[in-house]
Amino acid sequence: MFKKINQNEFIINNKGAVILELVFIVSIIALFIKLLLSMAAYQSTVGKLDRISYSIAGIVRERARLYDNDNVLTQAQVEKLKQLTEKMLLNSGAHYNNIAIKIETLHFNDTDSPDLIDKIIDERNSLSLSAGTVACNPTQPLHEMDSLSPYGNTGRWIPLYQVTLCLPTIPWYSTLFSPETSAPAIKSSAITIGR
Repeated sequence: MFKKINQNEFIINNKGAVILELVFIVSIIALFIKLLLSMAAYQSTVGKLDRISYSIAGIVRERARLYDNDNVLTQAQVEKLKQLTEKMLLNSGAHYNNIAIKIETLHFNDTDSPDLIDKIIDERNSLSLSAGTVACNPTQPLHEMDSLSPYGNTGRWIPLYQVTLCLPTIPWYSTLFSPETSAPAIKSSAITIGR
């Protein structure tokens, strides 16, 4: 019923088919494990960027308390927030120093009316500042999402803030999809309303 396999014949097989199949299967399994580990590292990096972007958005949101009632964002502050982002990313176990950040603010002119027709963007105070070596643009610009701003109890339209973090992809992914074109950067955005 069962064929008895001699151990010596198994290793010294004249035809070599078993050894070739073993090498082929082990190679495929090793490639599959490498792909799974790389995808796990990619998803972990995306999760870290999501958490950090929400943290930075919270800092930008609390500007009145953290910056002595200074509601105007400056390039120097964006550079400091980029340094903080790099430290947070380093503390989370990722060793990337080429992260880019873009912070958009959307303020509205003062009005006493909660009607949408009276919701006018204040171009003077609405800014878009960035820092980093990689081009970092959100999937959807903040000025296209002005409908997210509610009319507050204080009789004004609440300002919006968007923080976008971009990180170049791991080189292994770039060569996996297309060696001559670079893969898109890992991107994470967080939107918050002001106080």
